[in-house]
Amino acid sequence: MHPIAGRPLEIRRITDHDDHERAGRLVRAAYDALGDLPEDDEYLDQLADVGSRRADADVIVALRDGRIVGCLTFVARADSDHHEFDDHDATSFRYFGVDPAAQGSGVGVAMVQWVIDETRRLGRPRVRIHTLREMVAAQRLYTRLGFVRTPELDEDWDGVEGIAYLYVVDGAEVAAGLGSPPV
Repeated sequence: MHPIAGRPLEIRRITDHDDHERAGRLVRAAYDALGDLPEDDEYLDQLADVGSRRADADVIVALRDGRIVGCLTFVARADSDHHEFDDHDATSFRYFGVDPAAQGSGVGVAMVQWVIDETRRLGRPRVRIHTLREMVAAQRLYTRLGFVRTPELDEDWDGVEGIAYLYVVDGAEVAAGLGSPPV
């Protein structure tokens, strides 16, 4: 068992009183750790700038013992600059990072479950995301939680491969053939 796995975890929207810089550093560090990506300081700075994302998306944090150990951006509206898909009924999340000391302790699972629960609460039928080819652990997490690959929505951003996934809140779309079953 992970040494901090049993300690309480709080998942919620970031507030003005939270440490925005720490949240941004966690996200940027997750992408920096990939190593094989092309250098793009502008994008890395965007990853770290959680304060400006709050204007048109929900920045969600995971806290353990009052300390931010995870951060993602939940995109509920298709008119947000952070919404990547031509699917106005879907929610999404992006800019996801977990403190390396907390990885493997359930933080990522809890944060993605928050997204699924919020999508359901909003009455939305699905969650669509992109992850990167290099984010193998994230892909395993999404598959375990019921996300399915939608390779027809994969992207190539100047040599960076975006791998598309779909989570169907009620399961109807996979049955209708709109998503590939997990492999």
